[in-house]
Amino acid sequence: MRSLFSSFALAFSIALLFSSPALAQVGGIAGTVKDSTGAILPGARVELRNGPSAVSDGQGQFTIANIAPGTYTATVNYVGFASSITSVTVAAGQTARLNIVLGVASQNDVVIVTAERAHGEAESINEERVADNILNVLPSEVITSLPNANIADAVGRLPGVTLERDEGEGKYVQIRGTEPRLANLTLDGVEVPSPEGGVRQVKLDVIPADLIESVQINKTLQPNMNGDAIGGSVNLVTKKAGDRPTLSVYGLGGFTPIDNTRYVYEVGGTAGSRFGVQKRLGVMVSGSYDYNGRGIDDIEPVPGGTLLSSGAFIPDISSAAFREYLYNRKRYGFGGSVDYRLSENSNLYVHTLYSDFKDYGRRYEYVPSTNDGGIPGPNVPSFTTEARDPDFQVASVSLGGNHTFGTALINWQFAVGRARMLNPIGGGESHTLFAYTGSTSNCQWNSAATTNPYLPVFTPPCFSEAYNPDNLQLQQIQDSAHGKAAQLNLVGTISAAKSYHIGSHISTFETGFYLRNAHKFDDSFEIDYCPTNAAAAPLATQFLNGFTNKNYYNGHYPYGPGISWDKVQSFFKANPSLFDTVSGPCASQTAPQFGNSNNFDLGERVTAGYVMDSIDFSRFRLVAGVRFEGTQDNTVSFDTTANTLTAKGHGSYIDVLPSASLRVRLDSQDNSALRLVYARGLSRPDPQFLTTATSIDNSTTPPTLTIGNPALKPEHANNFDVLYERYLHPLGAIQVGVFYKDISTPIVLNLAQANPPTQPFQVSQAVNAGTAYITGVEFNFQQHFTHLPGLLNGLGLAANYSHTTSRAHNVNQTGPRSDSPALLRQAPNTWNISPTFDHGRLSSRVGLVYNGANIFQYLFVDGAAGGIRGPSGDVYLYSHFQVDAQASVYLGKGLTAIASGLNLNNAVFGFYQGSRQYFIQREFYQPTYTFGLRWDLQHER
Repeated sequence: MRSLFSSFALAFSIALLFSSPALAQVGGIAGTVKDSTGAILPGARVELRNGPSAVSDGQGQFTIANIAPGTYTATVNYVGFASSITSVTVAAGQTARLNIVLGVASQNDVVIVTAERAHGEAESINEERVADNILNVLPSEVITSLPNANIADAVGRLPGVTLERDEGEGKYVQIRGTEPRLANLTLDGVEVPSPEGGVRQVKLDVIPADLIESVQINKTLQPNMNGDAIGGSVNLVTKKAGDRPTLSVYGLGGFTPIDNTRYVYEVGGTAGSRFGVQKRLGVMVSGSYDYNGRGIDDIEPVPGGTLLSSGAFIPDISSAAFREYLYNRKRYGFGGSVDYRLSENSNLYVHTLYSDFKDYGRRYEYVPSTNDGGIPGPNVPSFTTEARDPDFQVASVSLGGNHTFGTALINWQFAVGRARMLNPIGGGESHTLFAYTGSTSNCQWNSAATTNPYLPVFTPPCFSEAYNPDNLQLQQIQDSAHGKAAQLNLVGTISAAKSYHIGSHISTFETGFYLRNAHKFDDSFEIDYCPTNAAAAPLATQFLNGFTNKNYYNGHYPYGPGISWDKVQSFFKANPSLFDTVSGPCASQTAPQFGNSNNFDLGERVTAGYVMDSIDFSRFRLVAGVRFEGTQDNTVSFDTTANTLTAKGHGSYIDVLPSASLRVRLDSQDNSALRLVYARGLSRPDPQFLTTATSIDNSTTPPTLTIGNPALKPEHANNFDVLYERYLHPLGAIQVGVFYKDISTPIVLNLAQANPPTQPFQVSQAVNAGTAYITGVEFNFQQHFTHLPGLLNGLGLAANYSHTTSRAHNVNQTGPRSDSPALLRQAPNTWNISPTFDHGRLSSRVGLVYNGANIFQYLFVDGAAGGIRGPSGDVYLYSHFQVDAQASVYLGKGLTAIASGLNLNNAVFGFYQGSRQYFIQREFYQPTYTFGLRWDLQHER
């Protein structure tokens, strides 16, 4: 491997040797592209007639180097604005300044430069047009135009993107029907480590939406991008200083009419400017804080049934968990950027971001068990009160520079990324268990009265027995709030590019080197306590906190009194002699305290190098190259024989990742084009699977035991894309694309039921599944209808639709399954419809988002009662349809009033097995209404 990457160092040196021509005999052009209000326009194409071209960067700046002296005609094109044609004279050894100001094509199009969101949409369309790969961009103006609680919620509105949601917010991004682990997350191009212990994907609900300038989704790979992104790569772009001073502050507050009303609020601000006579120094800082007192009404039945000899299947419900969640979610963070322009052709920068998310909450859970075979029966109820105390943190600092030397460009960057999660066991959950004091129960599922399968009816004793605190006795305290999971990344990148000519065609050769050292560990542990005298343990009546909810699940079910986790803890701390770790249920407990089997330590080094070349000829632009990635893993995990963290493992492999993309201009104005792309990518196994670590998740019913698989191999995919794009006047685009991913040795999670004498649980283990594919089509439409008469000219529409299909072969190597199901997380249909209206001081937007049902875990085995669509079928995420809206009115003096509604239709979240009627979780959040003000210095001017 060392000799392999030495060749890239040599190639890099050769590129540098080519970068020193006689500079005194050539000149250059540098400048900025802005609109008539002074706002920068990134993604503008600046073309010299019969010469080279450039694209304005995130600060609206562009540079064209190595130009022979003379007078040139420069044409600047930007979708949504009138083109500009300017004459510029270049002198030998000097750089000419060319500052372009673009205006709208007509008075009807003035909305593009006056409405914040429309201006952001113009930026995103132009960045997508000039990109060499298939790219979707979401600017901050669009992110904040709807009540997006975090970055994931905003990204979920882009074409081909679905979300894994949690607690009423988006959590993980799923691109083109692939699992979250198949997407890579970067911050200004630097990989972000995951705060969670066993996975690579990053919880995007950790990061406040207001800290980010834009989000870029790279749906196709290039050699100068990390190859670990079969689904795609999400890049968060931090805010940076522009030529105009920036100062904005905002505050929002509101409520959710659930669980006796829960409250929300958010505050934040951004400030920045460029300093000095030549404005060489730029500084930008931003910060935000939000509190979300979320409430959740949740029901989780355990469906089952009996298969008769006649072949008929009789469904049943053996128990149901009635859960009430009360959250106090606190999220805060700040971002900063400092850059210094050494010259027109050279700059240095420092970017940083820090975010902390305390997902604290309490849960009450009553679990009646049915005795449908006859009453009284032996199945008795139970109660659990829970504390959720996970604390997530993500931080990143990067130092870099961009330097142009004649026809050569050198970029370099060093970065440190750190993420951690406190109390990672079970997602930060600790439980207190109460046992039923009786030996029999009269609870039954009333199948005859159940007319709505989503509202199962239970007989009155189910609630009178379970909700009576005199019947519940303290049995066990599971204290999981110990230790943390953390990851530290050290990253270095350097690349060099050189422009040259092949005949009359302009080409660019690029080569680079990448190194990432990662260290990830989980040292968490759990301590379980049980009463030394079970018969004398206190009853639940001693721990009541007065919580009631008369409108639980919209009044369909009664809800018993709240039993306080905190009061139980106070009792335990005041009476430690009444508990130990070996009595009662603790005697046979296999919690991590008896070996910390969920612990691991992973060191991973990824070394990569690449070469690529781009060439423009006539209406064609071809970019092709190859990337080499070497991976070395060293793991230490728990040895169950030695009862210590001493089991060592090692892995090493090299991946060759070629790619090529061709963009064909279909008209002389570059308003329509066809893209053809091929790229090979990979996905490394999650850290928890590279070790022998096991972990227990008590948040599921029954609990889930996850087992590592050190023999797991990385999966690879050959990705093919075809995209047609057309850009519309005055501001819009139509895109139609087809993609196909051929996946080898895909990693899937097998889920199996286990029923030991102590407690039933489900076992989850990752395996390689043979082969798989996923294919789909994407449609995207965006337009502002400024040509319509009267008030109608303020209308706009953004809409997209994606349809995907997939198959995974040999998904269950440990159990008998002969079919080929769809890949995990592949939603067949996904769409977004977002009408907008901008007129005068009013700007409004509605967001309609739909994600189809998809498989969350494989569970079905041949011969299971009820078949693949029965209650022993695969675990599915329900389809999700949600309506959001926001409107803002400019009041003058830089002040804007904002009103928004999130989840206005009270969308359901949950899981089912086999078919929708066999649901195992259905929870609701109710709408959230917020109102607030924002003051913006630029708007004031």
